[in-house]
Amino acid sequence: GDEASLARAVGARAGVASDSFFLTRGSDRGGGVVPLTAALDSGTRLTLHRQHPPPPSPPPSPPPSGGGNSSVPESEPPSGGDGSTPEASPLSRAIPFLRSGTLSKLSDEIRDLREGASALYHQDSKEALTQLEQYSRLGSMLANERTLLAWVRTVLAVVRSTFAFYALEGTPGLGESSLSGATYLMAASAIVSFGTGAVRYASVADLLREKAIRRPTCRVPMTPFLLIVFTVTIMQSAATFGGAWFK
Repeated sequence: GDEASLARAVGARAGVASDSFFLTRGSDRGGGVVPLTAALDSGTRLTLHRQHPPPPSPPPSPPPSGGGNSSVPESEPPSGGDGSTPEASPLSRAIPFLRSGTLSKLSDEIRDLREGASALYHQDSKEALTQLEQYSRLGSMLANERTLLAWVRTVLAVVRSTFAFYALEGTPGLGESSLSGATYLMAASAIVSFGTGAVRYASVADLLREKAIRRPTCRVPMTPFLLIVFTVTIMQSAATFGGAWFK
């Protein structure tokens, strides 16, 4: 019924059996026992008293074999101060657990968990490094394309300068020959700059597509282009200060 259910619920909450306690309104064990029913008022404060089972009676002693009336006192089971049997110590409860092999199984499970976590960590680290390398290669490829566009702008500037030289005129003799030479050198510098930019772009692109980083083997030096630009600059400066070129 409801009373038995309430008794089991209170006993489970207090950690005792449902038939090993009683309730009173005060702390006195000798007070009136209050039955545990659903009719109790809300907020009623009760005191739980635990009933200790009586200690088992010792077995009867055998009659003495001799004719004497001497008897050996029997040993009584140890009990607490209130007459209850003492609970087992934590060590005595742990001994069956250790003997059953559960501890070794638990240590094996912990080792397996550690190995699994370590493998997962290494896998995540490897994936993170792979993604980082891919982003780095992507940035290098974009930088290589920006460099190619810079070479294209340089070629366009050289072509524009070449047509500007065609619009000039030189004095007879040295002026005309130096102007023609400078114009041809500017046209050659446009071709050289375009070839240098294209070959450098292709070389770096091939390098970025490889897994192993190595030194580029098809890298065109910039020395020819710089020599042409330097020669044209000297010729233009000399013709400008000497008045050999005019518009």
